[in-house]
Amino acid sequence: MRFNLRWRLALIGVLPLFFYVFSGLYLLGELEKTNNRMSHDVYGVSNRTTTLVLNADRDLYQALSAYQYLTEDETSSADKEKWKKDLELNMKEASDRLTEAGEIMKSNGLMELKDEESGISIAQLSEKFITDFMAWSESITKAAASDYDGAVDLKIREQFEATRSGLDSIGNVLNQYAEDQINSSEKQFKGTQIGNLAGMVFVSIVLVLLIFFSIRTVMRTVNTVMRKTQMVTDGDLTAETSLKYNKDELGDISRSVDRMIEVMKQLITGIASNAQDVGASSRQLNEVSKESAAASHHVATNIQEVANGTEVQARSAEETAKAIEEMTIGIQRIAENTTTAAEQSMSTSAEAGQGQEALERLVEQMGMVKKVIGQLSDVIGHLQVRSQQIGSIADNITVFANQTNILSLNASIEAARAGEQGRGFAVVAGEIRKLAANSLESADGIHQLVAETRSDISGASDYMSQTLTEVDRGNERVAELQQSLTVIVEAIDSMTEQLQENSAITQQMSASSEEVNASMEQSASSAVSNLERTESVAAATEEQLALMDSIASAAVHLDDIVGELNRAIHHFKVK
Repeated sequence: MRFNLRWRLALIGVLPLFFYVFSGLYLLGELEKTNNRMSHDVYGVSNRTTTLVLNADRDLYQALSAYQYLTEDETSSADKEKWKKDLELNMKEASDRLTEAGEIMKSNGLMELKDEESGISIAQLSEKFITDFMAWSESITKAAASDYDGAVDLKIREQFEATRSGLDSIGNVLNQYAEDQINSSEKQFKGTQIGNLAGMVFVSIVLVLLIFFSIRTVMRTVNTVMRKTQMVTDGDLTAETSLKYNKDELGDISRSVDRMIEVMKQLITGIASNAQDVGASSRQLNEVSKESAAASHHVATNIQEVANGTEVQARSAEETAKAIEEMTIGIQRIAENTTTAAEQSMSTSAEAGQGQEALERLVEQMGMVKKVIGQLSDVIGHLQVRSQQIGSIADNITVFANQTNILSLNASIEAARAGEQGRGFAVVAGEIRKLAANSLESADGIHQLVAETRSDISGASDYMSQTLTEVDRGNERVAELQQSLTVIVEAIDSMTEQLQENSAITQQMSASSEEVNASMEQSASSAVSNLERTESVAAATEEQLALMDSIASAAVHLDDIVGELNRAIHHFKVK
């Protein structure tokens, strides 16, 4: 099953929220158990102490009963001995139970508890009880060893009631303490429970809202970027730029994509315009080369006529004047054609220069596209750094979970040392260890999500690399076109130089014809000189024809390149 980016972002926030709520509910349950145990412990201490006090009170009553049997006249000596032993035993048991109750209260810090009515503490009540008990014990022991005395008996009963009143006060204080502690514990537990639940609900709502708005913002930007890049892939550059960008890395990505599309749109428009200019220049160059070739053929024909005239002049002096006139006319026509060809060559050279300038602008625009794509690659690199930071946070969660696991293990060891009393704490430590294990699993899940996010970012980086490769290929094509134009310009310059040389030669031939016309005596030597110069012009004309063919071939190749460039540009839609 393949999860999209929306679900991955949701899981990153929902999993910690789930474990937070689960751990909060679990801790509330454990707090309730602890409160119940505390209530049970308070009841246990109070109940145990109260039981000892009540048993001591019972022993005092039994000792008083034994004393009464001892003072009766009907009691036999054997029974008196028996009751005397019961008296001593009950008094001893009462003393032992009260001593044990005092140790329990002292170990649990209950000696400073006070009676609400009298304001006397248990420590003071215990001291008073010990004093009254010792006095009563001494009195009843003496009375049991002597004959009955009514006054002594009344004193013993008063001392007994005073001793019992101290026990009753201690029991009342303990009962009130147990009730107050339990009520306070329950009140504190309910307050803590309500506070925890309210905090959990508040934090959960805040986290859910934060996760929702974060995912919506991220997915809105991602969907916009995907839509625009898909349009660019389909050759559609008419995507509208966003009116507002987020002030974060996602906003930088959206801004960079819009800028890239705008630059590509300008680049494609410029390339199309320059391609049309280059195509027009190549067609004009082809036409000029054809005209130059025609002029060269015409020059060659005239040169042939001059050569024929020179030969006729050499064979027949009588026809020298006519031949010289024909040669002069031919030379003039050659000069005119050569001048026309030179002017057309200069025009062609200017058009080729404009083509070179258009190609240079094209190279600059391709460089701008490459720079923008490089900036987009930098932004994707920043996203990779952010994913690594998320991985570091997941590592910290793993470390915290491991430390929690170690602490729970130490707590289990301490609970084992505590024995039966630490069993509940051991259960809590075990549950904490389970929570730590769940946290480790969550951290692993976050690691996996971060790894998949890094894979998506790497895929985007690969797309940028492919785009850079295509831009480099376009640069190579433009470089080839620029090289072809350079060759054409050089050929045109060479042709212009040769045409200028031909013009100089024709001027020389014209001067020579005038000299021949002025001096017939030098007609033979002039005819030879004209013949040589005619051969030189013929050779130059042949070279000019070869250059015209080369220019025509280069113009055809340039037109083919422009056609390929137009077909490539036709893939993009800019309006």
